[in-house]
Amino acid sequence: MLLEMRWPGAGIAVVGLVLAAGLAGMNVGYAQDSAAGKREATMQHATGSFDVKVAPQKADNPQAEAAVLGRMSLDKQFHGDLEATSQGEMLSVLDKDKGSGGYVAMERVTGKLGGKSGSFVLQHNATMNRGVPEMNIIVVPDSGTGELTGISGSMKIRIESGGKHFYDFEYTLDGAGH
Repeated sequence: MLLEMRWPGAGIAVVGLVLAAGLAGMNVGYAQDSAAGKREATMQHATGSFDVKVAPQKADNPQAEAAVLGRMSLDKQFHGDLEATSQGEMLSVLDKDKGSGGYVAMERVTGKLGGKSGSFVLQHNATMNRGVPEMNIIVVPDSGTGELTGISGSMKIRIESGGKHFYDFEYTLDGAGH
């Protein structure tokens, strides 16, 4: 699905490229390495919904104007296993006639994940190739703070009819934060 936004003077910008993601319950735990006596983080799963506000931003220099890219600010509220807010920025481009485009975005997520407090940064990279979406959203290495220090993982998002947004986040916590 391709979510579009129109605003005067800037054309159409890709606001999101969405892949379907199945939802499952949260799986929390550690595997014990009996030979070494070490705890290894196991993959954990967080799911829920989120609200997003996307606001078009003007180019702030001649090079940005010449690039003719859509620029948006992001403001999100996550619900479910991830109770958090995020703020970020997105750059996008779209060829509406061919159904192709792409976006990149960075957002800082701050709140509680599985009862642990802190923040981390998500990096988005997505394309739509003649109507076929591909999306990659990952935690930026070493971006975790507080009890989320050492977090790594990836997130999938989906938008259902009516515009409701959902996330499916697979992650591990392997650091001083737990």
